[in-house]
Amino acid sequence: MQTVRSYQASDRDACLAIFDGNTPRFFDPSERVGFAVWLEESKQPYLVIEHDGRIVACGGHALDTGGTVASLCWGMVAQDLHGQGLGRVLTQARLDAIRAMPQVASVRMHTSQHTQGFYARFGFEAFHVTPDGFGPGIDQWDMRLSLKRREPEYAHIAPVPLEKAYRLLNHGPSILVSARHGGVANVMAAAWACALDFAPPKLTVVLDKATRTRALVEGSGTFVIQVPTAAQLQLTHAVGTHSLDAQPDKLARAGVQLFHMDGFDLPCVAGCSAWLACRLIPEPHNQDRYDLFIGEVVGAWADTRVFRDGHWHFEEADPAWRSLHYIAGGRFYAIGEALDAQT
Repeated sequence: MQTVRSYQASDRDACLAIFDGNTPRFFDPSERVGFAVWLEESKQPYLVIEHDGRIVACGGHALDTGGTVASLCWGMVAQDLHGQGLGRVLTQARLDAIRAMPQVASVRMHTSQHTQGFYARFGFEAFHVTPDGFGPGIDQWDMRLSLKRREPEYAHIAPVPLEKAYRLLNHGPSILVSARHGGVANVMAAAWACALDFAPPKLTVVLDKATRTRALVEGSGTFVIQVPTAAQLQLTHAVGTHSLDAQPDKLARAGVQLFHMDGFDLPCVAGCSAWLACRLIPEPHNQDRYDLFIGEVVGAWADTRVFRDGHWHFEEADPAWRSLHYIAGGRFYAIGEALDAQT
């Protein structure tokens, strides 16, 4: 079992051992003292990944005095486990935590020529290189990532009145469920979800006991239901067929990008057509016996290019915005034409 959790003082020797295993290729031995001081004295967030009782990766982040710029600090993976996806999991967990702070506009980091390509895949861009900046043969690459929302991806997202939130699910689409707990975020696909009540708005979703997302929902007491689009067919299928436990870099492989809505510290999937932030209403009997979860909708949003004025407008939007409806065996249907009954 793999867990991302906060650093504890008892993890010190294991983290230093990871550092030692990555010298001299990734760290100069002279940096060890600074890392040890960080572990002992820093009050900044620091995470470790624990697998079957062993600390296999660690890394943290820090904020500048103004709180608008974050820096990734001392990220590393056990030398014998490079290439297993742990670096992606660690980096994503740190970026998710940073993105949950709306005042942070950018992330900076110092890395080397050996790992700059890895961080570039997360959107980091190099702005300065210092030859031998970390020591002989280890160049210092200064990189940054802007967290400002870019047009047009987020410009069309608008709140949906809660009394109309049920309309986002009333046509029975396949949905994505996302949740975060203990520094771990995950996304899964689900076909059995529906509106339950109007005021306050509630919904139900079936989450199998075998899914990691279910554990995150139960641990955090919150989750997000989002409506994926036809353009996200492969993403939806990927997150619905692969487990985070078996594939730690599942979200990166599927192309999932997470963001948060203002005022809600919840992982939302970019590119969807609608989002419903939910507070879990605990019903242990239903959850244990039927895998049925009930959520109260506490926030709702939609992309106005396909949902506005309280109604879907699939017939007017690009077909890529159509919702998906899962059948079986990888077969989905996109929503069809609108039919109006006589009134």
